[in-house]
Amino acid sequence: MRLLGKRYSLRMRARDRILDATATLAERSGFDAVNVAAVAAEAGVSRQTVYANFGGREELLNEAIVRITSQVIDRIQDQVAGATATAERIVEFIVALRGEFRGRKVLGSLLFPAGGSPLFDEDLFARAKPLAARWLAPLLAGEPGLAARFDDALEILMRFGLSILLFNSDTVRSDDDLRAFLYRSLIPALGL
Repeated sequence: MRLLGKRYSLRMRARDRILDATATLAERSGFDAVNVAAVAAEAGVSRQTVYANFGGREELLNEAIVRITSQVIDRIQDQVAGATATAERIVEFIVALRGEFRGRKVLGSLLFPAGGSPLFDEDLFARAKPLAARWLAPLLAGEPGLAARFDDALEILMRFGLSILLFNSDTVRSDDDLRAFLYRSLIPALGL
């Protein structure tokens, strides 16, 4: 039994190293640079170990993206935890999300097809919607009016958030500028 536990622990450590290596490669050179051989070399494991843990590049990328985004959402939720009003939670969520995208190059490369992002295709919005719904539901929970219009509110928030991540301007350059813009534009659009 003890040997089985040790083998499981070693496998989990290799799995974590492989996921870390995947994120490092994607951050350094974009998703096009992520292949099993490169990940194995970066992680210090054999290609067979990568295949044994993930099956192939597609599964490896999917799990790495899920891991990265889960870590980001945990950090954002910690930052938003002090906000009490729904409008404040929404604004702080978007400000924190932009901060994460600015701070981690790999997140930004998910949004652009030029870096070989595995997410960027015509189904991006449809695939992102269930994930966004899971993250945004707690932000909107305190507003009964938004609960009745959840799908519309989700669509507005996703489109607004994506445009803020993709396009920077003098209007939203600093976090305070972004907050002011969101309170002037997004919050009224949501009816808050």
